[in-house]
Amino acid sequence: MAFIAAGNILLEYVIGGAAVARSWTSYFATLLNHQPNDFRIVAHSFSPNYRYLDPIAIVVLAIICVMAVMSTKGSSRFNYSASIFHIAVLIFIIIGGFIKADTKNYSDFAPFGVRGIFQASAVLFFAYVGFDAVSTMAEETKNPGRDIPIGLVGSMVITTLAYCLLAVTLCLMQPYTDIDKDAPFSVAFEAVGWGWAKYIVAAGALKGMTTVLLVSAVGQARYLTHIARTHMLPPWLAIVNEKTGTPVNATVVMLAATAVFAFFSSLDILSNLLSISTLFIFMLVAIGLLVRRYYVSGVTTTANRIKFIVFLALILGSSIATSLYWAISTNGWIGYTVTGPIWLLSTIGLWLFVPQAREPKIWGVPLVPWLPSLSIAINIFLLGSIDRASFARFGLWTLIILVYYFLFGLHASYDTAKEACSAKQMKNVEEGAVN
Repeated sequence: MAFIAAGNILLEYVIGGAAVARSWTSYFATLLNHQPNDFRIVAHSFSPNYRYLDPIAIVVLAIICVMAVMSTKGSSRFNYSASIFHIAVLIFIIIGGFIKADTKNYSDFAPFGVRGIFQASAVLFFAYVGFDAVSTMAEETKNPGRDIPIGLVGSMVITTLAYCLLAVTLCLMQPYTDIDKDAPFSVAFEAVGWGWAKYIVAAGALKGMTTVLLVSAVGQARYLTHIARTHMLPPWLAIVNEKTGTPVNATVVMLAATAVFAFFSSLDILSNLLSISTLFIFMLVAIGLLVRRYYVSGVTTTANRIKFIVFLALILGSSIATSLYWAISTNGWIGYTVTGPIWLLSTIGLWLFVPQAREPKIWGVPLVPWLPSLSIAINIFLLGSIDRASFARFGLWTLIILVYYFLFGLHASYDTAKEACSAKQMKNVEEGAVN
């Protein structure tokens, strides 16, 4: 399960970077008064979803790769200074958008109903990829026990607020049917008569996407480094350059994979696949939190372990049943009267009848088991709104990483563990500290 999670986190970063790189091309084209596909190569013999080849995305990713391998501190300074300009552009968009707002655009507030809202929410989940990048920087922060939770929660609150304000602004400026999918804000300002503003917006978007790509490059390389330290992946990926202090090999490999996706794949294919991976990972993290809090080998009694497994299975089963019922039944509601109470009673049972076996040392997720149980239910529910083709691609990727795991990764990590004879060395293997 850990390797499936790790493989999908890596996929999440690769696809997220590819999606942003292709969007970079779209806004760059807008800045030069062109259509996005004017800067792409059309391969007519390919499938429509993979026909528009994007060389600009490759160039941008190559530049990001050089920046990411040069210096972590330098990357942080660039992000810090560039973010000041980015915040100014966001404020301009929100204020300018409200000035040119037309409330008639909200007359049909939810044109696709509740089901449309949840379908959009499932796809929009790819926007939350960047938050877990904060946790990958734990090795390079002075006080991770304090700084990581502050950075994670703080950035999520600020960014969610910004997303909501920008969404409201965009839909007040233009009817939802007229919003451009490639460069929405630039086109919206041009549509309301502020043609000059689209250049400011496009420049701000390009800066923002460059920052996103840089943060993603730094985060995904550190994920790969941690996995390679246990020899689940080739250990040369864990090598840290002595001069720059960065994992050069891991950075280059991840961005090369990102470039392949960015060159071929359309944005809608990338966003749907990325949303499945993100929702799946968030669900696994919530399960992992419950396991970590409620089970400790040698501490948790057999009776409590059995109760924990039963309640967790009921939480998962009821959540999956709710999602399937939502996907299959368009107007039904009877199924929810069965699955909902099962989820609620299972969470209550876990709360009342299973004692927690571990307390967090510095900072811990509050409202356990309620918050992780709700996270499991919501993430699985949103998975029920994603199309079948995306699930097929997701299943294919999971199959590929499992084949690799059972044929190569499992044996290499086992050999590494066997070489560590003492208990202290074995602990180092588990914590990814063996080179």
